[in-house]
Amino acid sequence: MRFTLHIDGPGGPQTVDVAGDLSIGRTDLAKLRLDDPGLSRVNTIFFIDDGELLVADENSLNGTFVQSEKLTGAPRKLRDGDEVTIGSATRIRVSIDAGQDLAAAPAMPPVRSPVSSVVANDLDNAPARSISTFPLLLLAAALLTFVIIAGAIAVYFIAGRSGEKPANRAARVPQINSGALIPVRVIDPLGGEDEDDLDDLIASWEVQEDEIKAENVADVSVAAGDAEDADLNVTAALLADRQKKALEDRPGEKGIRPAGLDVPKELFGDGVIKQKLKLRDMNTTGYQQPMDFAELAEKRLSKQLVEMPMAAPSYYLDVGGSAQDKPFTSFSFKDGAADIAAGSPKYQALATLAANFSGRKYDLNNAGDRRQMRMRLLRMFNQRAKPILKELAEAYFQKFGRPLRVTSLTRSMDYQIGLNASNPNSFKVRGEGSLPPHTSGCAFDLARKHMPADEQNFVMKKLAELEDTGKLDALIEYGVNACFHVFVYDDGRPPKS
Repeated sequence: MRFTLHIDGPGGPQTVDVAGDLSIGRTDLAKLRLDDPGLSRVNTIFFIDDGELLVADENSLNGTFVQSEKLTGAPRKLRDGDEVTIGSATRIRVSIDAGQDLAAAPAMPPVRSPVSSVVANDLDNAPARSISTFPLLLLAAALLTFVIIAGAIAVYFIAGRSGEKPANRAARVPQINSGALIPVRVIDPLGGEDEDDLDDLIASWEVQEDEIKAENVADVSVAAGDAEDADLNVTAALLADRQKKALEDRPGEKGIRPAGLDVPKELFGDGVIKQKLKLRDMNTTGYQQPMDFAELAEKRLSKQLVEMPMAAPSYYLDVGGSAQDKPFTSFSFKDGAADIAAGSPKYQALATLAANFSGRKYDLNNAGDRRQMRMRLLRMFNQRAKPILKELAEAYFQKFGRPLRVTSLTRSMDYQIGLNASNPNSFKVRGEGSLPPHTSGCAFDLARKHMPADEQNFVMKKLAELEDTGKLDALIEYGVNACFHVFVYDDGRPPKS
């Protein structure tokens, strides 16, 4: 029996035989390294057990898909002709030839034994591996026994600390330390992921808020004669209409990876590196990220950030669905959330804006008004990013007659941390000095799971064109929050290095 993988990805096509255990990832921790930034360090493993080829996901962020179905839990038996998709743009076709002996086929050089690979990469989700193909030499047996014992001790230790039995840990979801001042994802240290590596968090940068409900959104009425903010005059009825039009069903396969999805190189290239560099530059050149809604109000009053209309014929903002109506609080990494004292600078900023929010007056003592203010402050945006979003939306609308669904603009740090506290897929807030993309005012997300492949391809082509002009960087995200993540350069220039 011969098992062959025909791999087609960013690094070009290649053919590899599976002779025992073959792990695939984007680093040298995997036996087979592929130049696909959407892969985790060790993403997927193929292995032979009892004469059959199986595949297991190694707790990767973007997942492993067999015949377009996401692989979860136990390993999946593969059949001749099956297609496995991983990373941003890697497709693997499985070939099984019953007429050839697998042992005679050329194999990948062994980097480590299957058992040691399990210990190094993912004890929690390790599938059973066959070790019958290993030479039964005394030394090998001794080493293998040592590894098994060490692995068993590690599993017992980890399971004991978490209160879970090892047999039940395969179904474990990422845990949240919600009692900490700054809740963060708890990443398994043996899962092959590095919590400080932004590449490893590419699929979990931002979590989608609760879907906006138009009946909870108030009309925005701008004062007569206010030409600068005239485009903010939008009714909740228009928002509801655009939402319905964007989400209505149409022909074609939809989802995270619909048939015919063609991802351009710009959307899975060096985007993480470019965004990290630009965010670092913003941090070092004086940009003050908004720590709370009061600081968002200050940025609106100073016009450092501008408000985006909640809907237009070509788009609608599905933002603010998780906004609360509780009293405003201040936030700092040192003290956490605290009441805002009347007369303090932050209170004055909120009061000034509430008294004249583009001609609309809000009462800070009214719960409903506080929620509406939060919704509007979550529509804040970098002035350079606003026309770019409009240009993209207009192109999409002209082509398909539908509005783009924008699922995230600017977030205050405390709002982002609140999402982290309850959702393991949100951006990891590292503490003072960190700058998650959406606190920069330069990022927005475009939902895509409701789009057929032709619509997704059109948006990606347009994003690639804008990226080639040096205006922005775009990434395609998979997983729970499948979207196009767009980062507009605040000064109109890509990073130098």
